[in-house]
Amino acid sequence: MADRVPLGFSQLAECLAEVYRRRSLNRFDRSLRHARDESLPIFACVQDPLELQRPAPHGQPASPVVLRMLSDRLRPEGAKSPELQVPHFVVGLEDKSPADGPDAELQPVSTAEVDELVQLLDRATTGLKDNRSGGYVFSRYDLIRWLMGESFADAKQVRRALYRRAVGGVGESDGVWARIQLQLPGWLQVLTLWLLPTLFWLRHSGRVPMLSGTYRWLRNQPYVARGDDNLFELARRVTKDKRPEQDPERFAGLLVNAFLEDLRAGFRPVEWVRRHRATHPILMVGPISRTNGGYLLVRMVAEVRNDTMRFDPLLLVTIGRKVPPLALDPGEAMVDESVAAWRARHLQESLRHWIGAWLLVFPIGASKIAVARRLGWWPRPVVSTEQERPVQFQRVIGPLWRRRPGGFLIIASVFAVLASTYAGFGVLDDRRHCGGDGFTWLGIEAADQSVAKVDGDCVGVTDGTNALLFPSQTFAPVRNKILEQNRQAAELSKQQPDRPLISLVFLASTTDRSPNEGVFIAEGEQLAGLAVAQAVQLGKPAERYEPILRILIANAGPQFRHADRVAGQLGALSAEDPSIVAVLGLVESRESTQEMVRKLAAVGLPTVAAVLTADQMVDVSRMYLQISPQNRREAAVAAAHVRNLLATGKDPFGRRLTPKLTVYKSDDPTDTYSQNLADDALKAFRAIGVPGTAVSYNPKGIGLDATQAGVDACDHKEEIVFFAGRGQVDFQAFLGGIQDRCRVQPPYVVGGSDTTKYVADRGVSGLNKSVPFQYLALALAPDLLTNAPPQSADFYARLQEMFQYEKTERGRSLDGYAALSYDAAYTVVLAASHLRRENIAVNGGTVRSALQSITDADGGQRSYQGVTGRIDFGGSVSRRVPVDKPVAIVTFERGGPVPRATIVCGPRAESPAWCPVD
Repeated sequence: MADRVPLGFSQLAECLAEVYRRRSLNRFDRSLRHARDESLPIFACVQDPLELQRPAPHGQPASPVVLRMLSDRLRPEGAKSPELQVPHFVVGLEDKSPADGPDAELQPVSTAEVDELVQLLDRATTGLKDNRSGGYVFSRYDLIRWLMGESFADAKQVRRALYRRAVGGVGESDGVWARIQLQLPGWLQVLTLWLLPTLFWLRHSGRVPMLSGTYRWLRNQPYVARGDDNLFELARRVTKDKRPEQDPERFAGLLVNAFLEDLRAGFRPVEWVRRHRATHPILMVGPISRTNGGYLLVRMVAEVRNDTMRFDPLLLVTIGRKVPPLALDPGEAMVDESVAAWRARHLQESLRHWIGAWLLVFPIGASKIAVARRLGWWPRPVVSTEQERPVQFQRVIGPLWRRRPGGFLIIASVFAVLASTYAGFGVLDDRRHCGGDGFTWLGIEAADQSVAKVDGDCVGVTDGTNALLFPSQTFAPVRNKILEQNRQAAELSKQQPDRPLISLVFLASTTDRSPNEGVFIAEGEQLAGLAVAQAVQLGKPAERYEPILRILIANAGPQFRHADRVAGQLGALSAEDPSIVAVLGLVESRESTQEMVRKLAAVGLPTVAAVLTADQMVDVSRMYLQISPQNRREAAVAAAHVRNLLATGKDPFGRRLTPKLTVYKSDDPTDTYSQNLADDALKAFRAIGVPGTAVSYNPKGIGLDATQAGVDACDHKEEIVFFAGRGQVDFQAFLGGIQDRCRVQPPYVVGGSDTTKYVADRGVSGLNKSVPFQYLALALAPDLLTNAPPQSADFYARLQEMFQYEKTERGRSLDGYAALSYDAAYTVVLAASHLRRENIAVNGGTVRSALQSITDADGGQRSYQGVTGRIDFGGSVSRRVPVDKPVAIVTFERGGPVPRATIVCGPRAESPAWCPVD
């Protein structure tokens, strides 16, 4: 059964329960009306006669019983569970209640009343600092109280005192800062001599938001007479010797304003730095009177709220014999029945700055009976107690996102999102620049802007640092060697500055998405040849005419799809770095290759092709030269060889051979190599009396594909079948078709120079044990000759030394691309060397002219014996192909080339009599 309590206590408890939670929590409770109004009433309880707690604690005044009962309700589990207490504090005052009637108006505030108010606020702030009562920090109030106890002669003393107070006794041997300084490094001690004064000069100025904090509030508050805007002059007016000059009422406003501002500052919306307070700070004071500071507290809280028009979280509960601050009887004051009624009245009266607008009066016990009888509410006698209506008070725990664990969680989540976003952008940026599955440290690590992912292809230029430009494992050892030697070249150039540094760009046209490792063999072999040329130059003596070689790697995408982008990059690079003198590479003769050459010429870079053979390539640009022979020479060598065979009536494999030719070519009109070689073959064979027809197959597998073309080739048994298509994939499929239909008696097959790509892929070509054929090669590894010339032996020995995979059966180079690429690079090196000897600047333009001077014509004596044959451009401006460049005929049988059967057609003196010459 519920206890009996003083009449009116249940209404007091119910109204307090309605507002003790902070507004943001009340807002979501639909059972609470007017929860959106921020204003908080001053609960003014009136009880006459006043019931005090007896006996009073030793040394303390007796507290009103109503406040103690209310305090007990705010501790639902009592003293045994203090952590469940609703934060509050009770300030018991000495009972000095006057017996006089009400004042007609507010009386002037005396200094004695202010002193009583100070004692009251000192006890209130001390209590509310306790963690169980809220754990508030009263920095502004403490500053005012500190100033009240000090005396200063001038503002300078105030400034020095504030500085000492801020740093804990700086300048004193036993001060906190002095002890800290002893632990600091010497340089930091010196730094603090000006750093700390500067910091606190800014802080004590009161002008810097955030940094000035408490001092900014003091400088801008309205309760001290204004004069000099200097903070220290204002502070001096609060000191012990200047305080008597101030208006006591304004000074009381200063104290209460500081108290409320500190509560306001501590009533933060979240607990991330300090605790989140889910309930308003409840301060219960009583018994209050005119002379013990209680009435003055009520009066000043109301006045400060009226003056500042700002919300403060204080829930002030008072009790006395009269209604403050005019000491009215309950019947003479406005008595509201609920918080809702008070809010409606407050909304109107607060506009007039009336102090009574903030009071919510609660007559208790006999006082309530007197009011009820006067108003006609209780016509019959009643008792002064009532049955308590239970009210649930509980320590409110704010939502997780407001509390410190939630703050940590939110901060961690924000950091996680930021880190994930940063990592995501880093990964995207890394992938955008072909960095693979890693990521770029944005803002820290410089991104490789010269390499980018465009339409799924990794294109651009690199010195070997970007491993994803060509991700093939076949390509990796060569790229790593290039990167290593590029670094050596940079260091050597610093050590030997007299030697010219020239940069060659290896330009490929492939995709990094191909799962077929064979796609990269031709590019890898060419780059390996460049690596050997680079190593040779690194080992040369320190002569001013011996260039140091740097290699850049570029990719323009399959069939030079991104030619504009890469040509623009190379043009910009060469403009910044004149050491870039030529472009090498270019594996296939296509219309796109011709367009690439034009674009390179437009930016002033000559092209020195190693393996291109289409006749029309030399007509594309005067900035173009090539090391390999043309298709017309290949066709002429093939025709002369077949004419020699027809004289015997048998092919190289002992089968009958008749003079009839079928040429298989790609139906891709952009494949310049295939179209041109087929035309040249038909012409060359027609010149020796062998008629022929051309059959087009579709490399994309539409209609007659390469496999079906091989099947159809079986219809030409004992005839000549010339394959003028691509060696990679197409020739393999072509042989597969022959194996399917006529493995035992295949036709005599001769492959063009691109067939060397198929042969070079030993893992694929080694499986062909049944269909023999012959193919044209532009260069020969020692494996394909019974007696290799010294240039070839030396080069391939160096190649195998640098790349161990070349020593394996499957890794050994058979296509000659490495040697051709080496000769192309070395031709540029010789051109640069000639320019250096003649004291001519080495750049793209001068190198192009010097390249054509490599000849023995007109007594030039500048031709040289390369790995793939003699390089001599014939001395003609219009000729940009070496004279009588060797073309080899290689026999492939039982899974590999047959060295003893290799035939080489080069200069007349070094070749069989039937070999053609230019």
